[in-house]
Amino acid sequence: MKPKQPLTLIFLAMVLLFMGVAFMSKRALSIPVANQAQTLSDWAHGSGGTLKVMLTYPTELLSNQKNTVTLTYEPDAILEQNLASGYIFDAEFNAAGSVISPQRRMLFPLEKGRQSISWEIVPFTTFENEGVIQISLGDANLNGAYAISPQVTFNLAFEVRQSNGLSPKSSFYVGLAMVGVALLLPLIFFIMKKYSFGAKG
Repeated sequence: MKPKQPLTLIFLAMVLLFMGVAFMSKRALSIPVANQAQTLSDWAHGSGGTLKVMLTYPTELLSNQKNTVTLTYEPDAILEQNLASGYIFDAEFNAAGSVISPQRRMLFPLEKGRQSISWEIVPFTTFENEGVIQISLGDANLNGAYAISPQVTFNLAFEVRQSNGLSPKSSFYVGLAMVGVALLLPLIFFIMKKYSFGAKG
């Protein structure tokens, strides 16, 4: 084996080791989560009931990665007694510099008990971002043909973090593989060196 080859092998092992640790650390970094809550009054039928709405979202987003924003809503006892009149839960999520799925605006018939909807937000730029969620209660005639008339608004502040293009779980496994290869390279060098010397002898 040529004199430069061992140094190249050691250098490659060190590079893989550092890269592996960096990839694995993505899994260890916890993303902070924020919560907000508001209440909507029943103006559609005037029952006197209310709808509790709770929002959960990450304050840091990974660029080019799916990040989940969840809206949970629950009618109080008075509103539940009047659901037969027909209510539509109307919610719209907007955020600049991002792709939102399945769609920005969603409408659902209001039902008993706690329910939730989720959006996936994928930012394609790395800068501070702001999101806005507008929500409203409507009657059974609401079909989304017109712009939303929000009763309450949630303002979301995001810090966008650079991503390596992999999910935290995939990043961990890739990093683990790199560390494994980095640890194997010196062993491979030792075996090849021993075999080379044995062949010469």
